[in-house]
Amino acid sequence: GDDNVSQVVNFAVRFLGNDYTTLSINNNGLVNTGNTPFTAYTPTGFSTLNAPSIGVYWADVDTRTAGDVTYRVTTDATFLATLTADLIATGNYAPSIIDTLNKALVITWNLVGYYNRHNDKLNTFQLVITTNNQQQTFILFQYERLEWTTGDASGGSNGLGGTLPSVGYTNGMNPPIYVDLTRDTASDTGIPPLTLISNTNYINPVAGEYVFRVDRPLTCCDVTPSRLENVPTSG
Repeated sequence: GDDNVSQVVNFAVRFLGNDYTTLSINNNGLVNTGNTPFTAYTPTGFSTLNAPSIGVYWADVDTRTAGDVTYRVTTDATFLATLTADLIATGNYAPSIIDTLNKALVITWNLVGYYNRHNDKLNTFQLVITTNNQQQTFILFQYERLEWTTGDASGGSNGLGGTLPSVGYTNGMNPPIYVDLTRDTASDTGIPPLTLISNTNYINPVAGEYVFRVDRPLTCCDVTPSRLENVPTSG
């Protein structure tokens, strides 16, 4: 549907210095703590959100004619071992830093269209939140396909222009401290080149993958677009 919000997910996690027991998933690429989900479809910026939140691709998703939004909570040991290995392989974190992960929340926006019922351009992206007994928390943003930025109600025309997506996270405090990965990364079309860049290991980055440790309090702007590296395309 359009602007649907999933049921509140029971998922205990430490996020930016505080512990939470539930998360709410917005159809429009936004996840916030607690059981009062945001329903905003136009990204107004992370400074406007009054609860700790993660925006993997905050924009006006419409799944009435294309795609779906699904999630799962997993404690599968094989999956978590692979996820731990992937975190270490990014080169961002030493193996000694990452304790054994014990659960993950995987949310996938698969081939989703944009408002109003458009399916001529489609996006596929994913958010993974993983933790070990609420001591450490990592989030992974993964982008496979990005063809649109904006729904009709957000000033868009044919999926582009208008109010562009927000990608990042915030502590939702007053005043808020937040990380916005898209403020300086838009291309000529307005589509953030998130499928082509990465913040993973600078020697061998993985295009379309971004990893952040988010259990500790956010101080100020400690993750900026300048840390994102372009990943050469093959061919």
